[in-house]
Amino acid sequence: MFGAWGLWLGAWAITLWIWGEALVPLVAFGGAAAGAALAAGYLVIAGGQEDPPRTLTDTSAGPPVTAAGVVLLLNGLAFGLWLVLIGAELMAFGVGLVVAENRRARAR
Repeated sequence: MFGAWGLWLGAWAITLWIWGEALVPLVAFGGAAAGAALAAGYLVIAGGQEDPPRTLTDTSAGPPVTAAGVVLLLNGLAFGLWLVLIGAELMAFGVGLVVAENRRARAR
């Protein structure tokens, strides 16, 4: 995770280096990227105890998809009709997943 964060901050630092004019944000993003890269390197070298194996219970994708659709729909009220339509479509897909999972659960 630290490595991914370091890459993301490094990409922002490069973007600021190419197009930015201010020095402080460039140094801040560059320093944060270097710190995250050092932390990731330390964690890779130092290792640690492995997590115990976990078992997953029955999970459902419907509620998170529905929630993401609601969030996009509500953000669409501020950003435009196109986002409202995307959110409504995603919300309908999530509700469909929930209905399908409930039908499968009843059929068992």
